[in-house]
Amino acid sequence: MILSKNAKVAILAPSAQIGDIGKIEKGLNYLKSIGLVPVLGENTLKQYRYMAGTDKQRADDINSAFADSEIKAIFCVRAAAGALRILPYLDYELIKKNPKPIIGFCDNAALQAAVYEKSGICSLNGFSLTYDFKSDELDEKIKKSFENIIFGKNEEIISGKCRQSGHTEGRLICSNLTTLLYLAGSGYFPSLSGKILLIEDVHERMHRIDMMLQQLKQQPDFDKLNGIILGQFTDIQGDEEDGSLENCFNDFLQDVNVPVIQNFEFGHTKSRYVLPFGARVIMNADECRLSLKGF
Repeated sequence: MILSKNAKVAILAPSAQIGDIGKIEKGLNYLKSIGLVPVLGENTLKQYRYMAGTDKQRADDINSAFADSEIKAIFCVRAAAGALRILPYLDYELIKKNPKPIIGFCDNAALQAAVYEKSGICSLNGFSLTYDFKSDELDEKIKKSFENIIFGKNEEIISGKCRQSGHTEGRLICSNLTTLLYLAGSGYFPSLSGKILLIEDVHERMHRIDMMLQQLKQQPDFDKLNGIILGQFTDIQGDEEDGSLENCFNDFLQDVNVPVIQNFEFGHTKSRYVLPFGARVIMNADECRLSLKGF
């Protein structure tokens, strides 16, 4: 994916509401500083419960942005929750005919996964116009990896530690674990066959992480994954009998014979890599290397 200077980009709120444009002022200024032209959606600043307008209003903004040939990418203002609710209202044929990336994080992965599964369009996961601008400056790792991808520079990432050795390649599915499993059993859950799956999570109980990993393992075509990357699992709390994250991972990976990287720098941390959801990547677990080949 290459965005040219002066490209118009839609600023939408498919998940939780912000209400006040001041909450994304730093993010908008950053987009302008790298040559992009932000365009607010009709419903971006609306409020309905914890969301930015009704499900239909938020979906209409997504459909309108895909239909507008002047819009070259879609930026989600924040995540939290709510994206799952708009999926039945999206026009996936329209989206397929007008490909452009959706750029967001966490709960926005539900939207990215559905659009990829239904329309084959790749997105960018790991960048948020609110979460990443709480301080005055954008983290350098986020900034560099984000700009490398949107301006067409391939990147090689070395991160984490080797859990199970091997080399592989496939299309990358990168998601918050909880968000991904909200899609389980629906037509929006992405096919795992031939994929490299990267998961992360935050603010969860240890036993819930354990059960979600086991649920993931029971999804269709899990046994056809080409590789697994365990990102950052931050602020995971549990009782003594729950065991540790390492116990959860040990049980999850039992009898799983694919390359695995653990502790990869992607998740709810100040610094992370921005990654292409749905793009083809090459994974070298021995060197903890992930080669991004663009969209």
